[in-house]
Amino acid sequence: MLTILGCGNLNRSDDGVGVVVAQRLLRRFERHPVPGVRAFDTGTGGMDVMFRARGSEALLILDACISGAQPGTIYDVPGEVLEEDHDPSFSLHDFRWQHALAAGRRIFREDFPAEVSVWLVEAASVELGLSLSEPVAAAADELYQRALAYAADYAARRHAGRPAVSVGLRRGSLRISAEVYAAYFEAREAALFMVRDDRLHLIPVEPMSGGVLLKQRTAAGDRVVDASEFLRAHGWDAEGEHSCPAQWSSELGALVIDPPRVA
Repeated sequence: MLTILGCGNLNRSDDGVGVVVAQRLLRRFERHPVPGVRAFDTGTGGMDVMFRARGSEALLILDACISGAQPGTIYDVPGEVLEEDHDPSFSLHDFRWQHALAAGRRIFREDFPAEVSVWLVEAASVELGLSLSEPVAAAADELYQRALAYAADYAARRHAGRPAVSVGLRRGSLRISAEVYAAYFEAREAALFMVRDDRLHLIPVEPMSGGVLLKQRTAAGDRVVDASEFLRAHGWDAEGEHSCPAQWSSELGALVIDPPRVA
């Protein structure tokens, strides 16, 4: 699992850049999930960072910084360089993400991500304000695109070497095993159909985004989705029973299926 955390204060101008990017990623992943990747807005809460990171293989933190460099400059820093022990106090408000990295690694041990990256954006201002400065807004756009590429690369590495999977097709219903569902759909309850290169693409989405429901068929978690009308409309067999080869596309965020043609 890759966890992306946006840190900062939206009420202090450029200090909110990490949160702005994380919120964009959240909306994107709701529409187009990337298996094994999740994003959260953790604001200024160091404790949130520590517990959100727990159980992940990799962690990416997005935040602002002030070093005197050109506003909008982006830094990519290994997490171990920035993690820092926290001096005991009477308040958790000064427990920041750099303290969370040190404490989380000490408390959770092997259950804390071994791979930690921190992307920082040089702020022009952290005074009270609700919008990003022009150079930091441009950097936020770049950071968003970089994060999407980072997520896609992680998903590709995560699924590299996975054995080929298959999806059952019986009388127009696609049957997805619990193992395939857990690996690629990340508990999404709906999916969209798309055709590309004469292949069926099943794109997991949240039900609020539309699509067709993935109904739970067995107690083990096998799923079924009715695709009969879609299959017929594209000349695929919606009546027989088949085992269809399938593979995950990290680029499209979809399970790509080879349905059989009508004999």
